[in-house]
Amino acid sequence: MRDEKASVLAESPSPARPAPAPAASLPQPKPAQKCSWFQRHTIVLLFIVLFSIPAYYLASRFVVTAVIIQGRSMMPTLKDGERYYLNRWRYMFVSPKRGEIVVIRDPGHSDFAVKRVVAQPFDWINLKNGMIYINGSRLDEPYLDKGTRTDAPDLKEKWIQLGRDQFYMLGDNRANSEDSRFYGRVYRRDILGMLIK
Repeated sequence: MRDEKASVLAESPSPARPAPAPAASLPQPKPAQKCSWFQRHTIVLLFIVLFSIPAYYLASRFVVTAVIIQGRSMMPTLKDGERYYLNRWRYMFVSPKRGEIVVIRDPGHSDFAVKRVVAQPFDWINLKNGMIYINGSRLDEPYLDKGTRTDAPDLKEKWIQLGRDQFYMLGDNRANSEDSRFYGRVYRRDILGMLIK
């Protein structure tokens, strides 16, 4: 019996062991390819161009723009053909001040004009006897030629009151300037920036 039991045990199959898995072959890293001098410089140049175009657009739209004076409405202060810069950044932080020279969207035409701010929001303006009075006081304008008169187009006395965000603009060449005497108040949104040298 012992032999029979032993033989039975000997004949019973032993549990199967899994066959060892073959070693997985991992992909070998490729050696890094080096860019040539020309390729590196081409990539750098491409990035410079791609970033320069929007930077130029943003700078000229919101910071500084070149301006060429056309016409005689600001003589003798500005002459036809002179070149200046338009500071667009300044008026994002402060309001235009009396006496500053600015570029505006010309209400009388579909282009731009260079004018001087002579009155600010809530000012009272009186054009009388060829002179300008602001809030009851005569406006001192040392930038004008001596003897320059500021008359209304119909040569009559005028009273104008400015409201919120409204400005009164005049050219320095009063006898030859289409300005607020003709097209009225200029709104703050139509002032693009201050002219600088």
